Amino acid sequence: MNLSEYFKLEEFTNSDTARLRGINNTPDTQSIVNIVRLHDNVLYKLRKNLGHPVIITSGYRTKALNTAVGGAANSQHLSGEAADFTVQGQSNEAVFNWCKKHLSFDQLILERSGAAEWVHISFKFSGNRQQSLKFNGKTYFSA
Repeated sequence: MNLSEYFKLEEFTNSDTARLRGINNTPDTQSIVNIVRLHDNVLYKLRKNLGHPVIITSGYRTKALNTAVGGAANSQHLSGEAADFTVQGQSNEAVFNWCKKHLSFDQLILERSGAAEWVHISFKFSGNRQQSLKFNGKTYFSA
């Protein structure tokens, strides 16, 4: 299902871990609504304004998938409100800074784990905190 000229719903539910472990990662209706809100209010605006493809590395997760990847028990990925991503041809730091300056979000995190780095962003229908953090693999700190 196309969400826009830039994104398909499948990009938000795709998971190598789910495929390898036989986990059904199909979102329920409310999670699809949340994915569409995340798309419309965050990722679509990011893609349109930066002009580079946004690669979603982790979007919606069922409880089973979230457990399999070691996600937090209260992760917004569980409700379709969060996505981890990179932007082709852009540094994650620059993308993080652009998001912080130009988007409404609940939580924005520049995450690092070993050599891997990505941006996490979440969006809620109401009550977005505009919380920005950095994670160095061990500790979260305000950014």
